[in-house]
Amino acid sequence: MSILHASSKIAGIAWNVTRLINRSLPEGQLPTPVWSQTPLKKKRERASPPLGARVTQSVCPKCLLEARDGVLRGTQSADSLTESLAKIDAEIVEEAGRVLLRKSCDRHGPFEDTLATDSRFFWKMESLYPGCDFERAEVAAHGIHSVRYGRGSYVLVDLTTRCNMKCNPCFMDANQLGHVYELSLEEIKSLLDQAASVEPKREFNILFSGGEPTLSPHFLPAVSYAQSIGLNRLHVATNGIRFAESPAFAEAARAAGLHGVFLQIDGMTEEKNAHRGVSNYLDVKLKAIDNISAAGMRVTLQVTVINTVNNDAVGSIVQFAAENSEKVFGVLFQPIMFAGRAVSNQSRPSAFLQKISGAETPRCWSRNWVFHLPCRPDEFASGWPARSQ
Repeated sequence: MSILHASSKIAGIAWNVTRLINRSLPEGQLPTPVWSQTPLKKKRERASPPLGARVTQSVCPKCLLEARDGVLRGTQSADSLTESLAKIDAEIVEEAGRVLLRKSCDRHGPFEDTLATDSRFFWKMESLYPGCDFERAEVAAHGIHSVRYGRGSYVLVDLTTRCNMKCNPCFMDANQLGHVYELSLEEIKSLLDQAASVEPKREFNILFSGGEPTLSPHFLPAVSYAQSIGLNRLHVATNGIRFAESPAFAEAARAAGLHGVFLQIDGMTEEKNAHRGVSNYLDVKLKAIDNISAAGMRVTLQVTVINTVNNDAVGSIVQFAAENSEKVFGVLFQPIMFAGRAVSNQSRPSAFLQKISGAETPRCWSRNWVFHLPCRPDEFASGWPARSQ
């Protein structure tokens, strides 16, 4: 038995012993964390939405696009995006080993989306849902999109629709929208102020995105302001060009308070990055990693997996991350989003995880160490390989 397997067995035994001891002790009240005004809730005290096959709420995608277009034309207010105009009932069902979301709009007819291609994984992850602990009132009403429970959040702030590339795919359709939308510094500060005022707030992660967020003239001031009001987990999703061009820019971002960088990458050869239209794109990525690491920030490789393009490159990316763990914090695999400029093939975690478990990947990686996240089990998965010190 290997050291890792032995450690896993010991941890499992220790956990079960701890649970037995806990059950034998007199019942008391859980502590109140410093970030909350109320005590932690026990599992049986937590609310939980219906799980399994069920009727839920969703939105009509066409009604939502109509509302968006109306806002852009000035014929509708921005509130129409958060009102219930597009809300419809939806049914989550299992069929032929898949989990489907079916819904129908009175105006636009029926829609069907695949939530998971592996129903066993989907239901297993749902069964692990711990329940809703802290109820919170949002600062601003977001209608059906409101977050009602939680102790933190991950807030995306799209700074600009501009980009210094015109690659395919691009869910934002940057540089080809026909217009440029760019937040002012005051608008950015208002969004960050709202995030900082939500209670309870154990931790908020802020991700500056775009377009290419580093092109915004307000990128560094926005990072600095976020840190000044107590938002410390600050990240940026970037193609890395500005970080590669200038070590000084990376140092300035770190000095402003940037915590980590999600660096887009498609593979570890120029061939796997060729569809982005930059001849030395891999060199740009490697230089960006060096500069970001030298500035003292963490790099997460963000990989959009596309069938027939780079779905056979995921193993080499994991290998690179393992061999450069002093610079690379982790790897995020995501399926392609069918929005903006997108191709027609999609790869989901259940379809490509076996590729990062084969002979081409390091021994530190195991398929069994990947856990699908319960919000979208077939689209989001996390894994923690062993790392040598």
